[in-house]
Amino acid sequence: MKRLIKGMSYTFNRNLGWQDRLIRAVASLGILTLYGFRVFPGAIGLMLAILAGMVLVTAVVSRCSICYIAGVCTIGAKERIKLDNSGIKYENA
Repeated sequence: MKRLIKGMSYTFNRNLGWQDRLIRAVASLGILTLYGFRVFPGAIGLMLAILAGMVLVTAVVSRCSICYIAGVCTIGAKERIKLDNSGIKYENA
């Protein structure tokens, strides 16, 4: 519960590694492309497009509030070293 309340204040530290961001971006762009070609019609297609847009935003900003609340950080050891050297903050899971 403490993490949920802290998550609502939403500190902006990264918690997504490059692999996670790549998978999210490719999957969401694929779904948005299929929606654009009308493969997913109607309300279901619109809901999938909105969800894909939200996932794409999390990939771009390297931050997922659901992962934060769950206490998950997908940043690997090598990426942590690069972020430390660059002065970029990230979550410690």
